[in-house]
Amino acid sequence: MRLYGQVASVNDGGSKSPAVGHQYQAAAREGHIPQRKFEVQALQEDFNILREVLQEVHIGLHRYASKATMDSLFTRSYSSIKAPMTETDFFKIVNRVVTSIRDEHTFALPSREYWDNQIGQTVYYHSGSKSGSPLFPFFIKIIDNRLFIDNNLSNDLSLNRGTEILQINDLSSRQILETLLPTIHTNGFIETFRRRNLEQFSLHQTYNRFMVHYAIFIGRPDTFRLKVRKYGDTAAVSVDVPALTSKEIFNNYWRRYSTVNDPKKTRENPFEFALLDHQTAYLRLSDFHNYVWLKYNYSPSTEFRAIFDLIRERSIQNLIIDLRGNEGGNLRIGVELLKYLTKQDFRPYNYHEVKNYRFPDVRQYFSDSTALKDYPDELFILQKDGTYRSDAEYETEEWSRPMQRDPKAYQHNLYVLINGATGSAASILATLIRVNRKDAIFIGEESGGDMEGPVSGTGTDITLPNTKIRVDIPFVKRVVNLNGYEPLKGRGILPDYTVAPSLDDFAGNKDTELEFTISLIKSNPD
Repeated sequence: MRLYGQVASVNDGGSKSPAVGHQYQAAAREGHIPQRKFEVQALQEDFNILREVLQEVHIGLHRYASKATMDSLFTRSYSSIKAPMTETDFFKIVNRVVTSIRDEHTFALPSREYWDNQIGQTVYYHSGSKSGSPLFPFFIKIIDNRLFIDNNLSNDLSLNRGTEILQINDLSSRQILETLLPTIHTNGFIETFRRRNLEQFSLHQTYNRFMVHYAIFIGRPDTFRLKVRKYGDTAAVSVDVPALTSKEIFNNYWRRYSTVNDPKKTRENPFEFALLDHQTAYLRLSDFHNYVWLKYNYSPSTEFRAIFDLIRERSIQNLIIDLRGNEGGNLRIGVELLKYLTKQDFRPYNYHEVKNYRFPDVRQYFSDSTALKDYPDELFILQKDGTYRSDAEYETEEWSRPMQRDPKAYQHNLYVLINGATGSAASILATLIRVNRKDAIFIGEESGGDMEGPVSGTGTDITLPNTKIRVDIPFVKRVVNLNGYEPLKGRGILPDYTVAPSLDDFAGNKDTELEFTISLIKSNPD
Protein backbone atom coordinates (compact mmCIF):
# COMPACT_ATOMS: atom_id res chain seq x y z
CA MET A 1 0.00 0.00 0.00
CA ARG A 2 1.55 3.27 -1.08
CA LEU A 3 0.53 6.21 1.09
CA TYR A 4 0.14 9.67 -0.39
CA GLY A 5 0.21 11.61 2.79
CA GLN A 6 -2.25 11.41 5.20
CA VAL A 7 -2.97 14.08 2.52
CA ALA A 8 -5.96 14.68 4.85
CA SER A 9 -22.68 25.56 14.84
CA VAL A 10 -23.91 27.62 17.21
CA ASN A 11 -24.55 26.76 20.92
CA ASP A 12 -27.18 28.74 22.72
CA GLY A 13 -28.74 28.99 26.04
CA GLY A 14 -29.83 31.67 29.16
CA SER A 15 -30.66 29.98 32.22
CA LYS A 16 -33.36 30.53 34.75
CA SER A 17 -32.51 29.87 38.40
CA PRO A 18 -35.64 29.75 40.54
CA ALA A 19 -35.52 29.70 44.32
CA VAL A 20 -35.95 25.94 44.53
CA GLY A 21 -32.51 25.54 42.90
CA HIS A 22 -30.55 27.87 45.20
CA GLN A 23 -29.79 25.29 47.86
CA TYR A 24 -28.36 22.90 45.29
CA GLN A 25 -26.26 25.60 43.63
CA ALA A 26 -24.57 26.45 46.92
CA ALA A 27 -23.88 22.77 47.56
CA ALA A 28 -22.45 22.30 44.07
CA ARG A 29 -19.83 24.95 44.71
CA GLU A 30 -18.67 22.94 47.73
CA GLY A 31 -18.42 19.69 45.76
CA HIS A 32 -20.92 17.41 44.10
CA ILE A 33 -22.88 15.06 46.37
CA PRO A 34 -24.32 12.26 44.19
CA GLN A 35 -26.71 11.08 46.93
CA ARG A 36 -28.30 14.52 47.28
CA LYS A 37 -32.02 14.37 46.56
CA PHE A 38 -34.03 17.09 44.87
CA GLU A 39 -37.51 17.94 46.07
CA VAL A 40 -40.51 16.98 43.93
CA GLN A 41 -41.28 20.62 43.14
CA ALA A 42 -37.79 21.20 41.71
CA LEU A 43 -37.89 18.01 39.63
CA GLN A 44 -41.35 18.80 38.28
CA GLU A 45 -40.23 22.30 37.33
CA ASP A 46 -37.21 20.91 35.45
CA PHE A 47 -39.37 18.37 33.66
CA ASN A 48 -41.95 20.96 32.62
CA ILE A 49 -39.20 23.19 31.22
CA LEU A 50 -37.80 20.26 29.25
CA ARG A 51 -41.23 19.47 27.84
CA GLU A 52 -41.96 23.11 26.99
CA VAL A 53 -38.66 23.59 25.14
CA LEU A 54 -39.01 20.32 23.22
CA GLN A 55 -42.54 21.17 22.13
CA GLU A 56 -41.63 24.73 21.18
CA VAL A 57 -38.33 24.02 19.44
CA HIS A 58 -37.93 20.46 18.14
CA ILE A 59 -39.13 20.13 14.53
CA GLY A 60 -38.73 16.34 14.71
CA LEU A 61 -40.58 15.75 17.97
CA HIS A 62 -43.31 13.76 16.22
CA ARG A 63 -41.26 12.50 13.30
CA TYR A 64 -41.09 8.88 14.47
CA ALA A 65 -43.55 8.91 17.35
CA SER A 66 -47.05 10.36 17.09
CA LYS A 67 -48.14 13.34 19.14
CA ALA A 68 -50.40 11.05 21.15
CA THR A 69 -47.47 8.75 21.91
CA MET A 70 -45.19 11.57 23.00
CA ASP A 71 -47.92 13.27 25.04
CA SER A 72 -48.55 9.97 26.83
CA LEU A 73 -44.83 9.59 27.55
CA PHE A 74 -44.66 13.15 28.91
CA THR A 75 -47.65 12.50 31.16
CA ARG A 76 -46.36 9.16 32.47
CA SER A 77 -42.89 10.55 33.07
CA TYR A 78 -44.21 13.55 34.97
CA SER A 79 -46.47 11.31 37.05
CA SER A 80 -43.51 9.16 38.04
CA ILE A 81 -42.01 12.08 39.97
CA LYS A 82 -43.69 11.25 43.28
CA ALA A 83 -40.82 11.55 45.75
CA PRO A 84 -37.45 13.29 46.03
CA MET A 85 -34.83 11.88 43.61
CA THR A 86 -31.12 11.99 43.06
CA GLU A 87 -29.81 13.53 39.87
CA THR A 88 -29.07 10.06 38.51
CA ASP A 89 -32.62 8.83 39.07
CA PHE A 90 -34.09 11.92 37.44
CA PHE A 91 -31.58 11.68 34.59
CA LYS A 92 -33.01 8.25 33.72
CA ILE A 93 -36.44 9.86 33.22
CA VAL A 94 -35.01 12.67 31.10
CA ASN A 95 -32.95 10.26 29.02
CA ARG A 96 -35.97 8.03 28.34
CA VAL A 97 -37.89 11.04 27.01
CA VAL A 98 -35.16 12.38 24.72
CA THR A 99 -34.15 8.97 23.32
CA SER A 100 -37.82 8.32 22.47
CA ILE A 101 -37.61 11.18 19.95
CA ARG A 102 -35.14 9.01 18.01
CA ASP A 103 -32.86 11.76 16.85
CA GLU A 104 -29.07 11.51 16.74
CA HIS A 105 -28.55 15.12 17.82
CA THR A 106 -31.05 15.08 20.71
CA PHE A 107 -29.49 13.72 23.88
CA ALA A 108 -29.05 14.36 27.59
CA LEU A 109 -25.93 14.67 29.71
CA PRO A 110 -25.59 14.78 33.49
CA SER A 111 -24.82 18.08 35.15
CA ARG A 112 -21.36 19.55 34.79
CA GLU A 113 -20.81 19.00 38.53
CA TYR A 114 -21.75 15.32 38.19
CA TRP A 115 -19.54 14.95 35.14
CA ASP A 116 -16.49 16.52 36.73
CA ASN A 117 -16.83 14.65 40.01
CA GLN A 118 -18.27 11.30 38.93
CA ILE A 119 -17.04 10.75 35.36
CA GLY A 120 -14.18 12.92 34.13
CA GLN A 121 -12.75 12.56 30.63
CA THR A 122 -12.27 8.89 29.81
CA VAL A 123 -10.82 8.73 26.31
CA TYR A 124 -9.15 11.34 24.18
CA TYR A 125 -7.54 13.74 26.62
CA HIS A 126 -7.29 14.14 30.36
CA SER A 127 -9.10 17.28 31.41
CA GLY A 128 -7.62 17.47 34.89
CA SER A 129 -10.88 16.24 36.36
CA LYS A 130 -10.83 15.56 40.06
CA SER A 131 -13.13 12.57 39.63
CA GLY A 132 -12.06 9.64 41.76
CA SER A 133 -15.19 7.62 41.01
CA PRO A 134 -14.90 4.05 39.67
CA LEU A 135 -15.58 3.15 36.03
CA PHE A 136 -15.57 -0.04 33.95
CA PRO A 137 -11.96 -0.26 32.62
CA PHE A 138 -12.47 -1.73 29.14
CA PHE A 139 -13.55 -0.64 25.68
CA ILE A 140 -15.99 -3.21 24.34
CA LYS A 141 -16.95 -4.61 20.95
CA ILE A 142 -20.37 -6.02 20.04
CA ILE A 143 -20.36 -8.98 17.66
CA ASP A 144 -23.52 -11.04 17.02
CA ASN A 145 -25.19 -9.59 20.16
CA ARG A 146 -22.25 -10.70 22.30
CA LEU A 147 -19.79 -8.58 24.28
CA PHE A 148 -16.05 -8.75 23.73
CA ILE A 149 -13.08 -6.84 25.10
CA ASP A 150 -11.56 -4.37 22.66
CA ASN A 151 -8.97 -2.35 24.59
CA ASN A 152 -7.98 -3.65 28.00
CA LEU A 153 -7.53 -0.58 30.19
CA SER A 154 -7.60 -2.47 33.48
CA ASN A 155 -4.62 -3.54 35.58
CA ASP A 156 -5.15 -7.21 34.66
CA LEU A 157 -3.18 -7.68 31.46
CA SER A 158 -4.27 -11.31 30.99
CA LEU A 159 -7.58 -10.26 29.38
CA ASN A 160 -6.65 -9.98 25.73
CA ARG A 161 -8.49 -8.47 22.78
CA GLY A 162 -11.31 -10.78 21.72
CA THR A 163 -12.00 -12.09 25.24
CA GLU A 164 -15.74 -12.65 25.50
CA ILE A 165 -17.53 -11.08 28.45
CA LEU A 166 -20.24 -13.54 29.46
CA GLN A 167 -21.30 -11.82 32.65
CA ILE A 168 -20.57 -8.71 34.71
CA ASN A 169 -21.45 -9.12 38.36
CA ASP A 170 -25.00 -10.54 38.35
CA LEU A 171 -25.98 -9.67 34.78
CA SER A 172 -25.39 -11.63 31.58
CA SER A 173 -24.03 -9.80 28.56
CA ARG A 174 -27.46 -10.09 26.94
CA GLN A 175 -29.11 -8.42 29.94
CA ILE A 176 -26.50 -5.66 29.89
CA LEU A 177 -27.06 -4.94 26.21
CA GLU A 178 -30.83 -5.00 26.68
CA THR A 179 -30.40 -2.41 29.44
CA LEU A 180 -27.88 -0.10 27.81
CA LEU A 181 -28.73 -0.06 24.11
CA PRO A 182 -32.10 1.72 24.59
CA THR A 183 -30.32 4.46 26.57
CA ILE A 184 -28.34 5.49 23.46
CA HIS A 185 -29.95 8.11 21.21
CA THR A 186 -30.28 7.10 17.57
CA ASN A 187 -31.81 8.18 14.27
CA GLY A 188 -35.22 6.76 13.44
CA PHE A 189 -35.16 2.99 13.65
CA ILE A 190 -31.42 2.49 13.08
CA GLU A 191 -30.02 0.05 15.62
CA THR A 192 -26.48 -0.06 14.20
CA PHE A 193 -25.95 3.52 15.42
CA ARG A 194 -26.66 2.46 19.00
CA ARG A 195 -24.31 -0.52 18.82
CA ARG A 196 -21.37 1.36 17.37
CA ASN A 197 -21.85 4.25 19.81
CA LEU A 198 -21.77 1.89 22.76
CA GLU A 199 -18.32 0.90 21.53
CA GLN A 200 -15.27 3.16 21.22
CA PHE A 201 -15.26 3.52 17.45
CA SER A 202 -13.06 6.63 17.40
CA LEU A 203 -10.63 8.50 19.60
CA HIS A 204 -12.57 11.67 18.81
CA GLN A 205 -15.60 10.46 20.76
CA THR A 206 -15.89 12.78 23.71
CA TYR A 207 -16.55 9.96 26.16
CA ASN A 208 -16.95 6.21 26.25
CA ARG A 209 -20.66 5.52 26.44
CA PHE A 210 -20.37 1.96 27.75
CA MET A 211 -18.37 3.14 30.77
CA VAL A 212 -20.63 6.11 31.48
CA HIS A 213 -23.98 4.46 30.79
CA TYR A 214 -23.03 1.37 32.79
CA ALA A 215 -22.26 3.64 35.76
CA ILE A 216 -25.52 5.58 35.43
CA PHE A 217 -28.01 2.90 34.41
CA ILE A 218 -26.60 -0.24 36.05
CA GLY A 219 -24.22 0.79 38.83
CA ARG A 220 -20.67 1.62 39.77
CA PRO A 221 -19.12 -1.12 41.91
CA ASP A 222 -15.55 -0.87 43.14
CA THR A 223 -14.86 -4.31 41.67
CA PHE A 224 -16.28 -6.03 38.60
CA ARG A 225 -16.71 -9.79 38.89
CA LEU A 226 -16.35 -10.90 35.28
CA LYS A 227 -17.17 -14.27 33.80
CA VAL A 228 -15.14 -14.44 30.62
CA ARG A 229 -13.95 -16.77 27.91
CA LYS A 230 -10.50 -15.71 26.82
CA TYR A 231 -9.84 -15.64 23.11
CA GLY A 232 -8.65 -19.06 21.97
CA ASP A 233 -9.96 -20.86 25.08
CA THR A 234 -13.07 -22.99 25.41
CA ALA A 235 -13.61 -22.83 29.17
CA ALA A 236 -15.09 -19.82 30.99
CA VAL A 237 -13.32 -18.39 34.02
CA SER A 238 -14.19 -15.82 36.66
CA VAL A 239 -11.94 -12.90 37.45
CA ASP A 240 -12.27 -9.90 39.73
CA VAL A 241 -11.22 -6.61 38.11
CA PRO A 242 -11.03 -3.42 40.19
CA ALA A 243 -12.75 -0.36 38.74
CA LEU A 244 -10.50 2.54 37.77
CA THR A 245 -10.84 6.29 37.63
CA SER A 246 -10.98 8.18 34.35
CA LYS A 247 -7.39 9.35 34.87
CA GLU A 248 -6.15 5.79 35.35
CA ILE A 249 -8.07 4.64 32.26
CA PHE A 250 -6.65 7.52 30.24
CA ASN A 251 -3.09 6.74 31.32
CA ASN A 252 -3.44 3.01 30.61
CA TYR A 253 -4.72 3.65 27.09
CA TRP A 254 -1.95 6.01 26.07
CA ARG A 255 0.77 3.87 27.64
CA ARG A 256 -0.32 0.61 26.01
CA TYR A 257 -1.68 1.28 22.55
CA SER A 258 -0.10 2.45 19.34
CA THR A 259 -1.01 2.58 15.65
CA VAL A 260 0.40 -0.94 15.41
CA ASN A 261 -1.93 -2.59 17.88
CA ASP A 262 -5.01 -0.36 17.80
CA PRO A 263 -6.72 0.71 14.56
CA LYS A 264 -8.34 3.64 16.37
CA LYS A 265 -4.94 5.30 16.65
CA THR A 266 -4.42 5.03 12.90
CA ARG A 267 -7.83 6.59 12.25
CA GLU A 268 -7.13 9.46 14.63
CA ASN A 269 -5.81 11.24 11.55
CA PRO A 270 -9.01 12.25 9.71
CA PHE A 271 -7.64 11.75 6.23
CA GLU A 272 -5.71 9.07 4.36
CA PHE A 273 -5.16 8.40 0.68
CA ALA A 274 -3.36 5.37 -0.76
CA LEU A 275 -2.83 3.60 -4.07
CA LEU A 276 -3.51 -0.08 -3.37
CA ASP A 277 -2.32 -1.12 -6.82
CA HIS A 278 -2.16 0.35 -10.33
CA GLN A 279 -5.97 0.16 -10.68
CA THR A 280 -7.33 0.84 -7.19
CA ALA A 281 -7.20 3.82 -4.80
CA TYR A 282 -8.36 4.10 -1.21
CA LEU A 283 -9.61 7.31 0.45
CA ARG A 284 -10.42 7.25 4.17
CA LEU A 285 -12.36 10.14 5.71
CA SER A 286 -12.93 9.45 9.40
CA ASP A 287 -13.89 12.93 10.62
CA PHE A 288 -15.48 16.08 9.17
CA HIS A 289 -14.95 18.43 12.12
CA ASN A 290 -13.06 21.57 11.14
CA TYR A 291 -10.83 21.58 14.21
CA VAL A 292 -9.56 18.08 13.45
CA TRP A 293 -8.61 18.99 9.87
CA LEU A 294 -6.98 22.20 11.06
CA LYS A 295 -4.96 20.24 13.61
CA TYR A 296 -3.28 18.43 10.72
CA ASN A 297 -3.16 21.56 8.54
CA TYR A 298 -5.40 20.01 5.88
CA SER A 299 -7.42 21.96 3.32
CA PRO A 300 -10.24 19.85 1.80
CA SER A 301 -10.25 21.68 -1.53
CA THR A 302 -6.49 21.41 -1.91
CA GLU A 303 -6.27 17.76 -0.85
CA PHE A 304 -9.17 16.57 -3.01
CA ARG A 305 -7.90 18.43 -6.05
CA ALA A 306 -4.50 16.77 -5.69
CA ILE A 307 -6.05 13.34 -5.20
CA PHE A 308 -8.28 13.46 -8.24
CA ASP A 309 -5.52 14.90 -10.40
CA LEU A 310 -3.47 11.85 -9.44
CA ILE A 311 -6.41 9.49 -10.03
CA ARG A 312 -6.82 10.88 -13.55
CA GLU A 313 -3.08 10.77 -14.19
CA ARG A 314 -2.88 7.12 -13.13
CA SER A 315 -6.15 6.13 -14.88
CA ILE A 316 -7.48 4.62 -11.66
CA GLN A 317 -10.52 2.43 -12.35
CA ASN A 318 -11.59 1.59 -8.77
CA LEU A 319 -12.01 4.07 -5.93
CA ILE A 320 -12.84 3.01 -2.35
CA ILE A 321 -14.19 5.73 -0.05
CA ASP A 322 -14.16 4.75 3.62
CA LEU A 323 -16.68 6.62 5.81
CA ARG A 324 -16.76 4.13 8.68
CA GLY A 325 -16.56 5.69 12.13
CA ASN A 326 -17.07 9.21 10.74
CA GLU A 327 -19.61 10.78 13.08
CA GLY A 328 -19.86 13.94 10.99
CA GLY A 329 -19.00 17.60 11.43
CA ASN A 330 -18.87 20.10 8.57
CA LEU A 331 -20.80 18.86 5.53
CA ARG A 332 -18.87 21.34 3.38
CA ILE A 333 -15.95 18.90 3.47
CA GLY A 334 -18.20 16.18 2.07
CA VAL A 335 -19.75 18.43 -0.56
CA GLU A 336 -16.26 19.42 -1.72
CA LEU A 337 -15.57 15.72 -2.30
CA LEU A 338 -18.93 15.12 -3.98
CA LYS A 339 -17.99 17.56 -6.75
CA TYR A 340 -15.38 15.05 -7.90
CA LEU A 341 -17.71 12.02 -7.82
CA THR A 342 -21.02 12.82 -9.49
CA LYS A 343 -21.88 12.37 -13.16
CA GLN A 344 -24.08 15.46 -13.21
CA ASP A 345 -24.64 18.65 -11.25
CA PHE A 346 -26.32 18.06 -7.91
CA ARG A 347 -28.36 19.78 -5.22
CA PRO A 348 -27.64 18.66 -1.62
CA TYR A 349 -30.84 19.88 0.10
CA ASN A 350 -34.43 20.55 -0.88
CA TYR A 351 -34.86 23.01 1.99
CA HIS A 352 -34.41 23.55 5.72
CA GLU A 353 -37.41 23.46 8.03
CA VAL A 354 -37.92 24.82 11.55
CA LYS A 355 -40.82 25.21 13.97
CA ASN A 356 -39.55 28.67 14.82
CA TYR A 357 -36.32 30.63 14.68
CA ARG A 358 -36.88 33.27 17.37
CA PHE A 359 -38.12 31.19 20.34
CA PRO A 360 -39.40 34.13 22.42
CA ASP A 361 -41.24 31.94 24.94
CA VAL A 362 -38.39 29.57 25.83
CA ARG A 363 -35.20 31.42 24.96
CA GLN A 364 -34.65 32.17 28.64
CA TYR A 365 -33.88 28.49 29.24
CA PHE A 366 -31.10 28.22 26.66
CA SER A 367 -27.63 27.77 28.09
CA ASP A 368 -26.27 30.85 26.29
CA SER A 369 -28.97 32.74 24.45
CA THR A 370 -26.49 35.36 23.25
CA ALA A 371 -24.93 32.72 20.97
CA LEU A 372 -28.19 31.87 19.21
CA LYS A 373 -27.85 32.75 15.56
CA ASP A 374 -30.22 35.51 14.48
CA TYR A 375 -31.78 34.28 11.26
CA PRO A 376 -33.24 36.99 9.02
CA ASP A 377 -36.97 36.90 8.37
CA GLU A 378 -36.26 36.87 4.63
CA LEU A 379 -34.70 33.41 4.92
CA PHE A 380 -37.91 31.65 5.97
CA ILE A 381 -41.33 31.24 4.41
CA LEU A 382 -44.26 30.54 6.72
CA GLN A 383 -46.14 27.33 5.83
CA LYS A 384 -49.83 26.54 6.26
CA ASP A 385 -49.05 24.16 9.13
CA GLY A 386 -47.29 26.94 11.06
CA THR A 387 -43.72 25.78 10.39
CA TYR A 388 -41.15 27.68 8.36
CA ARG A 389 -39.17 26.55 5.30
CA SER A 390 -36.07 28.17 3.92
CA ASP A 391 -36.23 30.08 0.66
CA ALA A 392 -33.83 28.47 -1.83
CA GLU A 393 -33.29 31.86 -3.46
CA TYR A 394 -31.96 33.45 -0.28
CA GLU A 395 -28.23 34.14 -0.53
CA THR A 396 -27.11 31.75 2.24
CA GLU A 397 -29.17 28.84 0.92
CA GLU A 398 -26.58 27.81 -1.65
CA TRP A 399 -26.95 24.10 -0.87
CA SER A 400 -30.63 24.22 -1.75
CA ARG A 401 -29.67 25.24 -5.27
CA PRO A 402 -27.85 23.22 -7.98
CA MET A 403 -24.09 22.90 -7.50
CA GLN A 404 -21.61 22.19 -10.24
CA ARG A 405 -19.61 19.00 -10.37
CA ASP A 406 -15.98 19.11 -11.39
CA PRO A 407 -15.78 18.91 -15.21
CA LYS A 408 -13.34 16.01 -14.91
CA ALA A 409 -15.13 14.22 -12.08
CA TYR A 410 -14.32 10.56 -11.45
CA GLN A 411 -16.62 8.31 -13.53
CA HIS A 412 -15.35 4.78 -12.88
CA ASN A 413 -16.10 2.10 -10.27
CA LEU A 414 -16.96 3.53 -6.87
CA TYR A 415 -17.15 1.62 -3.57
CA VAL A 416 -18.25 3.15 -0.26
CA LEU A 417 -17.60 1.61 3.17
CA ILE A 418 -20.17 2.52 5.86
CA ASN A 419 -21.21 1.44 9.33
CA GLY A 420 -23.49 2.50 12.17
CA ALA A 421 -20.99 5.16 13.22
CA THR A 422 -21.28 6.87 9.81
CA GLY A 423 -23.44 9.65 11.19
CA SER A 424 -24.65 13.20 10.67
CA ALA A 425 -22.69 15.00 7.90
CA ALA A 426 -20.88 11.79 6.90
CA SER A 427 -24.21 10.01 6.54
CA ILE A 428 -25.55 12.90 4.44
CA LEU A 429 -22.53 12.61 2.15
CA ALA A 430 -23.06 8.85 1.85
CA THR A 431 -26.72 9.49 1.01
CA LEU A 432 -25.82 12.05 -1.64
CA ILE A 433 -23.42 9.55 -3.19
CA ARG A 434 -26.12 6.87 -3.08
CA VAL A 435 -28.71 9.02 -4.88
CA ASN A 436 -26.36 10.76 -7.34
CA ARG A 437 -24.14 7.79 -8.16
CA LYS A 438 -26.63 4.93 -8.31
CA ASP A 439 -23.88 2.68 -9.68
CA ALA A 440 -21.85 3.05 -6.46
CA ILE A 441 -21.54 -0.11 -4.36
CA PHE A 442 -22.00 0.21 -0.59
CA ILE A 443 -20.34 -2.28 1.76
CA GLY A 444 -20.56 -2.76 5.52
CA GLU A 445 -23.66 -2.22 7.65
CA GLU A 446 -26.57 0.21 7.74
CA SER A 447 -25.33 3.78 8.05
CA GLY A 448 -26.07 5.74 11.21
CA GLY A 449 -28.08 8.61 9.70
CA ASP A 450 -31.62 8.75 8.33
CA MET A 451 -31.39 9.12 4.53
CA GLU A 452 -34.07 11.84 4.54
CA GLY A 453 -31.77 14.03 6.60
CA PRO A 454 -31.15 14.86 10.27
CA VAL A 455 -32.54 17.40 12.65
CA SER A 456 -29.48 19.36 13.70
CA GLY A 457 -28.31 22.92 14.15
CA THR A 458 -27.07 23.73 17.61
CA GLY A 459 -28.11 26.82 19.49
CA THR A 460 -30.92 25.56 21.69
CA ASP A 461 -29.02 23.49 24.25
CA ILE A 462 -30.51 23.89 27.72
CA THR A 463 -29.40 23.37 31.31
CA LEU A 464 -32.29 22.48 33.60
CA PRO A 465 -32.21 25.08 36.41
CA ASN A 466 -32.41 22.78 39.43
CA THR A 467 -30.68 19.51 38.62
CA LYS A 468 -28.40 21.19 36.05
CA ILE A 469 -28.91 18.25 33.69
CA ARG A 470 -27.95 19.30 30.17
CA VAL A 471 -30.00 18.53 27.05
CA ASP A 472 -28.92 19.13 23.46
CA ILE A 473 -31.98 20.04 21.40
CA PRO A 474 -31.52 20.71 17.66
CA PHE A 475 -34.06 22.76 15.76
CA VAL A 476 -33.23 22.66 12.01
CA LYS A 477 -34.45 19.80 9.84
CA ARG A 478 -32.13 19.25 6.88
CA VAL A 479 -34.26 17.83 4.07
CA VAL A 480 -31.87 16.00 1.73
CA ASN A 481 -32.55 16.04 -2.00
CA LEU A 482 -32.93 12.32 -2.69
CA ASN A 483 -33.03 12.80 -6.46
CA GLY A 484 -36.00 10.45 -6.88
CA TYR A 485 -34.66 7.76 -4.57
CA GLU A 486 -37.27 6.33 -2.16
CA PRO A 487 -35.72 5.27 1.16
CA LEU A 488 -37.29 3.32 3.98
CA LYS A 489 -38.66 5.70 6.60
CA GLY A 490 -36.31 6.22 9.50
CA ARG A 491 -33.56 4.07 8.04
CA GLY A 492 -30.05 4.67 6.85
CA ILE A 493 -28.35 3.40 3.73
CA LEU A 494 -28.72 -0.36 3.50
CA PRO A 495 -25.49 -1.75 2.00
CA ASP A 496 -25.37 -3.75 -1.20
CA TYR A 497 -23.11 -6.18 0.66
CA THR A 498 -23.58 -6.61 4.40
CA VAL A 499 -20.15 -7.34 5.80
CA ALA A 500 -19.05 -7.44 9.44
CA PRO A 501 -15.96 -8.79 11.20
CA SER A 502 -16.02 -12.23 12.77
CA LEU A 503 -14.46 -12.75 16.19
CA ASP A 504 -11.27 -14.04 14.56
CA ASP A 505 -11.16 -10.99 12.28
CA PHE A 506 -11.63 -8.65 15.22
CA ALA A 507 -9.10 -10.36 17.45
CA GLY A 508 -6.55 -10.29 14.64
CA ASN A 509 -7.15 -6.62 13.74
CA LYS A 510 -8.28 -7.66 10.27
CA ASP A 511 -10.10 -5.00 8.24
CA THR A 512 -12.90 -7.28 7.08
CA GLU A 513 -14.87 -4.76 5.03
CA LEU A 514 -11.84 -3.40 3.19
CA GLU A 515 -10.48 -6.86 2.42
CA PHE A 516 -13.91 -7.92 1.14
CA THR A 517 -14.01 -4.88 -1.13
CA ILE A 518 -10.57 -5.57 -2.55
CA SER A 519 -11.58 -9.18 -3.24
CA LEU A 520 -14.79 -7.98 -4.89
CA ILE A 521 -12.81 -5.69 -7.17
CA LYS A 522 -10.44 -8.48 -8.12
CA SER A 523 -13.35 -10.78 -8.92
CA ASN A 524 -14.81 -8.17 -11.29
CA PRO A 525 -11.79 -6.98 -13.29
CA ASP A 526 -13.96 -5.10 -15.79
